[in-house]
Amino acid sequence: MVPFQCPYCGVGCGLLWVEGRVRGDKNHTATKGELCQKPLYYPKVMKKGRLLKPMFRDSKEEPFREIDWDTAYEILTRKLKSLSEEELYFYISGQLMTEDIYVINKFVKGFLKTNNIDANSRLCMATPVSAYKLAFGSDGPPCTYEDLEDADTFVFAGSNALWTHPVLFKRILKRKLEGESINIVVIDPVRTETAKRADLHIQLRADTDTVLFNAVLYILYKEGLINHSFVENYVEGFEEAIREALKYPPELASRICQIPEGQIYQFAELFAHSKKLISLWCQGLNQSSQGVIKNLALINLHLATGRLNERGCPFALTGQPNAMGGREMGYLSNGLPGYRDVRREEDRTFMEDFWRIPRGSIKPKPGHTITEAIDLILEDRIKLLWIVCTNPAITLPNLQKVWKAFEKVFLVVQDAYWNDTCQFANLLLPAAQMGEKEGTMTGSDRTVSYCGKFTEPPGEAKPDWFIFTELAKRMGYGEHFSYSSSGEVFEELKKTTEGRLCDLSSLSYQDLPRRWGSRWLYEGLEFPTKSGKSKMHPTPYNHKPADFILITGRTKNQWHTMTRTGKSSELLKGEEEPYLLMNPEDAHELGIVEGDYVEILSNRVSVRLKVKFGDIKRRHLFAPFGYGFAYECLINTLTRDLTDPISKEPELKFTSVSIRVRRFVSYELKE
Repeated sequence: MVPFQCPYCGVGCGLLWVEGRVRGDKNHTATKGELCQKPLYYPKVMKKGRLLKPMFRDSKEEPFREIDWDTAYEILTRKLKSLSEEELYFYISGQLMTEDIYVINKFVKGFLKTNNIDANSRLCMATPVSAYKLAFGSDGPPCTYEDLEDADTFVFAGSNALWTHPVLFKRILKRKLEGESINIVVIDPVRTETAKRADLHIQLRADTDTVLFNAVLYILYKEGLINHSFVENYVEGFEEAIREALKYPPELASRICQIPEGQIYQFAELFAHSKKLISLWCQGLNQSSQGVIKNLALINLHLATGRLNERGCPFALTGQPNAMGGREMGYLSNGLPGYRDVRREEDRTFMEDFWRIPRGSIKPKPGHTITEAIDLILEDRIKLLWIVCTNPAITLPNLQKVWKAFEKVFLVVQDAYWNDTCQFANLLLPAAQMGEKEGTMTGSDRTVSYCGKFTEPPGEAKPDWFIFTELAKRMGYGEHFSYSSSGEVFEELKKTTEGRLCDLSSLSYQDLPRRWGSRWLYEGLEFPTKSGKSKMHPTPYNHKPADFILITGRTKNQWHTMTRTGKSSELLKGEEEPYLLMNPEDAHELGIVEGDYVEILSNRVSVRLKVKFGDIKRRHLFAPFGYGFAYECLINTLTRDLTDPISKEPELKFTSVSIRVRRFVSYELKE
């Protein structure tokens, strides 16, 4: 019986490997044995489609040839030494274990001396991280899952949690079904399965969340429902935020959001009078060119009404199993371990001394984000791209530009599976995955779980931390990378967090799972800001016109680009083909019948999809993004690489598209 954490969403469900089967771990402090169906089929997909040996080709027109690991390290050493630090780029993943992330980040920022490293959290959690820092002075969710047990109002904004974070949503729904007086609000242009369970579904126009939240703040202010005592003692920036909110009276917000004015008042009543209100949000708020503003507008409501700790919490739901661990280790282009930042001299100095490298080794300027890196590759300024445990050939926006960059650059892909990105690679490195190595992961509520090893990796696959450790030794950094186990890595990395908000220093593999921080991260309402107070921000709205608005997302049983889940016939059942969700009234106007295949056009690109009718706001469309090259339906060819100016997170939840009505026959899945 081996404990581990679920390798899918960020809930961080504790699991057990028992004689080749997966069970929920009832002793896990965060999730108490609950799990959804996705990990149940993990044993069946672990060995399917795996990378088994290092493979290389000089030219992308050539076939791959198998090489040994020594040859792979020689190629990498030669490449890394022949290029300048600014010509290198690394793109890693929130699916890696914390030990993997720490070693890679140390190697890149400390020893290659470049901050050109980013992670796929740039596509999901960069926005709430930025908002948390602006509002509270630091990253980290202010509450925990315990707060789901005594709250009476739950707001799900841009989150279909019943599909994406099912264990959490069912925990709330169970209380409601048992007769407790629970209010569930869902803010979404689609009447999702989550929305169908809501007491109030605010079916607003996509990207107008800021207007809604400002209008609620307007009502609270005008009707004397602000918690002035809380604001006076613990908040700054109130007046500036109110001045902006007063531009959005409910009657105007109703027109912009395309919702009944009464719903705005209902929503405001809940913020004013609930016993305890938890806001939970996901990519519907985050993946936007106005994402940080949306996050801050929602956090403003919590601060204006004193809804922290025993009265509530703004809780951003993490998308990946270890995005929290990656944030703790500073794996975005500006980060350093222990919630540190390369822009702060004291943070750089601490890490340089800790890593025993010369002062000035860590650059003070953040590296480029992944979308910026794509442009730099096309400009021939980045010449080597190393991708670890993610599939950006499907997930990044404006994919046709991404593919051109991947064709141009020397590309290293390090992964457990053959995925869509591999076909652009020069060098493939086989990696061990969950259950084939040991390490730690941190779930959404700051609970750190130990992930044990219960089977050997296939072929010549190696743990990610081990691959980078071996390379560092060959490049002359052996005394700094002398790890013989992941446990040794953990003992080192946890020291970087001592005395920090995300303090892991007292943890050991033997006493996990354990949560860092108290139940409430800011229990005494003291914040790591210059003033010691939290901060409200003015949140202006920028309107974007559109003919049809395309929203992207996930299907119920698939996760990300289906690298694992798509290999399960049980999970794929009913989701074998991508689709376009459409309002029946819009379809009728265009002469479209359910089941027709139509073309969606944007960005000088078209994608063919089968129409499925659903309760989605008029002039809105929804399509899942995770279907890869085999399906001839790459949704992110339609999306643009417009990003939020603060978080640099791409806009994937609002694309203006048009529809070409043509009759198609179904297509067969490519082998």
